[in-house]
Amino acid sequence: MSVLKNNQLLPADKKLNDLSNIKEFINSANSRLDAITLITKNSHAIAADAVTAMICENQDSVNSKIALNTTNKMSVCLRDGEIILRIVAYLLISNDESVLEKSCLKDLKNTYLALGVPLRNARRVIKLMRDATISDLRSTVDSMQGNKCFLPDLISETEFQFERIINLLN
Repeated sequence: MSVLKNNQLLPADKKLNDLSNIKEFINSANSRLDAITLITKNSHAIAADAVTAMICENQDSVNSKIALNTTNKMSVCLRDGEIILRIVAYLLISNDESVLEKSCLKDLKNTYLALGVPLRNARRVIKLMRDATISDLRSTVDSMQGNKCFLPDLISETEFQFERIINLLN
């Protein structure tokens, strides 16, 4: 039987024969899942804050003279922000890269271009979501009891997954 530890499958002949190793593995995996659950629970707030921050940084993006149908653009950005956060959470749990090809994210760039959403603004929103997500992960894990050794790997994986999505918009 294979066991998942730190996103690596252990060979069947390698066993967690010590009860303390099993307990440590389960506690670490549960803590990691708790941290990932945080992303999905806060996805709406993270996306809304990121879109709001991007608009505050780029007042011209809502200027009525150059922005057509701003409400629709913002709605799409909010919806996509939540979808992106859920996909990042799924990637952190499963490490199944095919989800990016199977999901609507493969056409994200074309959707934004068709709506007239500047790609730099879309990339900025995703970067803001990445930063907020990592900040939330750090604060959540810091408040947890027990082993926190999974945090550096989780943060690194989170940054990597967001970068992959940002690269879809290049």
